[in-house]
Amino acid sequence: MRYLIGPEGKKEFLSEPHGTPIIVDALRASSTIVAALAAGASEVIPVEFAGEALDLGKNIGAVLIGERGGTKIEGFDYNNSPTEILGADIKDKTVVITSSNGTRIMVENGVISSTLNAGAVAEYIMSLDRTYLLASNPLKSEEDLNAASLIEVMAVLLSRGYFMYEVERFVQNDAECQKLLDGIRNSFAGEKLAMLGYRDDIDIICTRINDFPVVPIYKNGTIKLYKD
Repeated sequence: MRYLIGPEGKKEFLSEPHGTPIIVDALRASSTIVAALAAGASEVIPVEFAGEALDLGKNIGAVLIGERGGTKIEGFDYNNSPTEILGADIKDKTVVITSSNGTRIMVENGVISSTLNAGAVAEYIMSLDRTYLLASNPLKSEEDLNAASLIEVMAVLLSRGYFMYEVERFVQNDAECQKLLDGIRNSFAGEKLAMLGYRDDIDIICTRINDFPVVPIYKNGTIKLYKD
């Protein structure tokens, strides 16, 4: 599995693109983006800097999601939280998001990936050459490498002819897959979020595997659902 890490990894990929970019920030930007689009948002616009995100959101009347260090930014509507977004009224609305890490690694045609849409992403990429762009350094916090590894397991099984329901059942019953999910829960970022009161986010990210089978693609500055 080929992967690059953080903004430096993004620069490396842009200088030498290799395959389809798979963007992973499981805790939590990727998961929040997946949740927003699954909940009916028309598009999600990721912005690296908080001030720019706030100005853009106000100018276009968008729903504002903003987080730094795990906490909501003042002036934004929601934290970078999939559970908050799943309970929000965002159908047919534009969402603007800025986060500590995930919005810093967006690249053109990037596939936004989380455990929440792991099967859909695996099916989309199973026959493609690919490079994972991880928001977090696995030497510090392993959640994104674990999520990418889970997607790879599912992609391999699907490429061998297994049906999606069989692959999902395998993930739920396989000890190594569950170890990957436990690693997300017990990662440095996972424990920090739990201390901040976002245990519900961790719970759905570690248990609701492919519950939101969508494939969000970043293109021309915005993220929309892939359609055949």
